[in-house]
This record gives sequence, structure tokens and C-alpha cells, in this order.
Amino acid sequence: MSVTGLCQICESEQAQFTCDRCGALVCQAHYDPSTGYCTECAAEVRGGPGPGPR
Repeated sequence: MSVTGLCQICESEQAQFTCDRCGALVCQAHYDPSTGYCTECAAEVRGGPGPGPR
């Protein structure tokens, strides 16, 4: 499956990944490869704060 569009977190970089939890299209900077989640979902799962508003 091809991912196209802008990152739904920073809205400036090209999306390359899809979060396995929420389905957000995200760039490499906002993707956590260890979980397969966007950085916001990964932070929620780990119990920490997210990187900020989408």
C-alpha cells in the first residue's frame, strides 16, 4: 500500500508511514518503528506526553 500526503502531525513533511494504532499518515520523524505507531500514540502507550497538537 502506498502512503501519500503530508504528515498529519507536522503537516510539512511527506508522509511515509501509517500508524498501526490510529491510522494517521506520518513522516519518518513522527513514526516510532519499535511500536509501528505515530509518536503521539507511542507516547500514550508508554504513559508519557505526546509531541504536541496535530
